Amino acid sequence: MKYHIRRCGREGARMLVLCSGLGGARGYWTPHLEALEAMGLDVLLYDQRGCGENMEAIGPTRIADMADDVLAICDAAGVERFDLLGHALGGLVGFDLACRAGRRIDRVVAINAWPRIDAHTARCFDIRLATLTHQGLAAFAALQQNFLYPPFWIAAHPDRIAAEEAHAVAHFQGADTVRHRIGALRDFALGDWPEAGPEVLLISSTDDALVDAAQSRRLAERIPGARLLEYPQGGHALNITKQTRFEADLAAFLTH
Repeated sequence: MKYHIRRCGREGARMLVLCSGLGGARGYWTPHLEALEAMGLDVLLYDQRGCGENMEAIGPTRIADMADDVLAICDAAGVERFDLLGHALGGLVGFDLACRAGRRIDRVVAINAWPRIDAHTARCFDIRLATLTHQGLAAFAALQQNFLYPPFWIAAHPDRIAAEEAHAVAHFQGADTVRHRIGALRDFALGDWPEAGPEVLLISSTDDALVDAAQSRRLAERIPGARLLEYPQGGHALNITKQTRFEADLAAFLTH
């Protein structure tokens, strides 16, 4: 597999790997790059297998395979130890790395993640797949915005929502890839947390329409020493809708 990566920030500083959610594209993190560079971090972001510039590289799609991709990317970049910031699926990748390759990962930040899928999120995925199958790509892309963003954000940013819908259609990863990636999310179960595992920051939003905030509370109970921040608003993409607070919380965790 050929990895299309971007590296920015201060080379030789603490490495932060950015791992996207279901969409898998590195562009999700673009709004945060300036702030991350200001934190003095070395930043690595990439398109996941089957997504973006790695669209042709389907292959296995378990969460463990995605975690192995992170290790391969870091190896290729000459990075031994790193932190990971993951959104939803990306957080699960960080958990898998912590359980299987804990010596290499120091800190994990997981946004709206879970230890195991619950009936609500499974139902949401069923609805999304049914929409794609029976109503088509345009309807699927439109519905995606309502799972990502809360009402206050959608109401205030209609032009941005329309632009994101158009981008999602133009860069669609393909129905089979979506099904495989959702299958990986359904199959994930948090493993036994290692002794002296990485530090973990969990961030959730109580108005997330896709993932119940209780899932992050469950993670906090399972992961020794995990810190939990619960936002009253923000939706699934709280890092975008509450960007200023998110970046401040991230800096406090990663630079302490």
